[in-house]
Amino acid sequence: MIRRYIMRRVYVLCAALVAVLLVAACGGSGTGSNSSAPSSPATSSASTLNAMLPASIRSSGVLTDLVNSPYPPMEYQAETGGPIVGVDISLAMAAAKLLGVRLQVTNTPNFSELIPAVQSNRTNIVWSATFDLKSRLGTVHFVNYFRTGDEFLGLKATSANLTANKDLCGKTIAVQAGTSFPVQIAKLSAQLCGSSSSMKVLTVQTPPEQALQVKIGRAAALVNGPEANAYVASQEPGKWHVIGNIFDPVYFGVMFSKNDPKLGQAIQAALKELIKNGTYGRVLSQWHLSQSALSYPSIDTQP
Repeated sequence: MIRRYIMRRVYVLCAALVAVLLVAACGGSGTGSNSSAPSSPATSSASTLNAMLPASIRSSGVLTDLVNSPYPPMEYQAETGGPIVGVDISLAMAAAKLLGVRLQVTNTPNFSELIPAVQSNRTNIVWSATFDLKSRLGTVHFVNYFRTGDEFLGLKATSANLTANKDLCGKTIAVQAGTSFPVQIAKLSAQLCGSSSSMKVLTVQTPPEQALQVKIGRAAALVNGPEANAYVASQEPGKWHVIGNIFDPVYFGVMFSKNDPKLGQAIQAALKELIKNGTYGRVLSQWHLSQSALSYPSIDTQP
């Protein structure tokens, strides 16, 4: 119990430290489901990057970002009522500073709202742990920034005998609604399982609900990216274990409209600079995710 409490406090303190550093760097922060980071005075580099943005964003001075929280450690509230923090928020705020604009973050509890929001111009970008998939490229585009994939997680107390992906044949997997996980699980099941013992899917709205379904026995495992699974396991040391291997390597990408290529190019340029000046590496290191770093922020590519 003491160890669990210490681990939880470590993540809270880490989140708070990142938030404080970003406030100092960017000049401000928001609270609750909306936050913003005013830009610092423009440098010559910032002026160049700012000129790459669409005229509407340059004119307003605001870059809007819709996220789906909680998905720790990428985006979540470290404390109830506090600001949304995490890897994605840290990187987005740093990019906005380079672009010379204010970042305005809004949260939606439904992952399925992210793509329609970009399509309908309700947000400029979605910087929120979203897979860059070929199936999505007909409507949106992505600037890739993070290496991830699909990974199963189970409780040691009830699934210690499950050690390979194929061991989940005939079992129920908890997935988040609106994600690509059901499709990927169906493909994996077709490869590994017979028709009479296929993997089953139980759909819920949030990652915490996924964990709950496993705990109460309605699902044998949950599926998320390794970054999220590592966070879940850190909150309850010794209780969870990874089942099998990552079965669908993919990148997270900053989502932008297919009708707004200038915005994508500006985000890509900002990410290049963050990689070059070391900010990108420091952010990932703060969250113990250096293994997920990319050396180049490509657009619309898969591993």
